[in-house]
Amino acid sequence: MSKNQRYELDPPPAWFPVAVAARYSGLSRALIYEHIQDGAIVSSTVKRPGCRRGRRLIQRESLDKLIEKGIGQNSADNTGKNRLLGNEKGGSL
Repeated sequence: MSKNQRYELDPPPAWFPVAVAARYSGLSRALIYEHIQDGAIVSSTVKRPGCRRGRRLIQRESLDKLIEKGIGQNSADNTGKNRLLGNEKGGSL
């Protein structure tokens, strides 16, 4: 799979590595980690016994819920741009 392609298993797996979750969702890895810290995205780190580091996996269902939660909401960026332009209602720029 090339870097720009979406994840195309049908159905997608229940858990993704962070890089795959980023491609699947269109979110940056940094934003995914922020949402993990906030508790909005569920993750698990799988480690071999005795190892300090492991592989962080993202729960697809929690990622989908985060995305669905934003449907129909104005983005903070767009709202800020609208205020700067004197368009409080969030219409077209």
